[in-house]
Amino acid sequence: MLNALNCHSCDNTTFIYPEGLEGEKICSKCGLVLDETPTFKGYVQWAPEWHSNWNEQDSETLKEWLTVLRGVSCQLNLPNYPYREEAARTIRKQNRALFKSQKLSKNKRATVAALIHLVLKEYDKIRSIKEISKELSLDHRAVMKQEWLLNKTLKTKKEHMRIKRRTSIDYLHEYATKITTNKELIFRAENILNNIKRSGGNPIGLAAGAFYYAAKKTKISKERIGETFGISERTVYSNEAKIRKLIEFAPTENLLMLVACP
Repeated sequence: MLNALNCHSCDNTTFIYPEGLEGEKICSKCGLVLDETPTFKGYVQWAPEWHSNWNEQDSETLKEWLTVLRGVSCQLNLPNYPYREEAARTIRKQNRALFKSQKLSKNKRATVAALIHLVLKEYDKIRSIKEISKELSLDHRAVMKQEWLLNKTLKTKKEHMRIKRRTSIDYLHEYATKITTNKELIFRAENILNNIKRSGGNPIGLAAGAFYYAAKKTKISKERIGETFGISERTVYSNEAKIRKLIEFAPTENLLMLVACP
């Protein structure tokens, strides 16, 4: 049940809803975490840090960039986490290079659109520059130019800007908690993923497969897992089968650690 509380960030009475494994209270309007509860061991890194929120130390220039980012994200109908937050994190981390470049600062909307395009590519969520530009009423050639400038400005040691990609454990925490509140079940799936890091594969598929393997003795179906994780039930099953084989051929001491529930 939603509780009406006063948010100190947007200064307005708004609905607060539980988010995450321990039911942190978060403003549904601006995303500010209003109340944090003790975090279950093993999940401390899951809770998102809201880089797009302003704080007292932020400069007016940074606020301008974040305002543009919010507007662009809304127009593109992007979820706040992770795409907008990854873009905001990059703006904060690279603020000196961004603000110093007159070419990037002159057309902030086109620059932010280019940044969003780079972020989506890193998450394998491909949306073409032409599509993004059309939805934002921007010249796609201008956005392409800004992306080239971004790569040139932000690259380090002659490598293009790289945004840290999410792991299978990140996806496990994001989606599995929408299916169950059973921490032990999720912890078991996480334990499996920690022990097959070198197996390769799509991180979302691996997360779904590990969760399906851990949930085999429950009523949670592969159909429901696939729907929640945004993949086909066939992908869930094939990843679970891959994990099952890895466990079958694991050394005895590793096998005990993989299949045991805490």
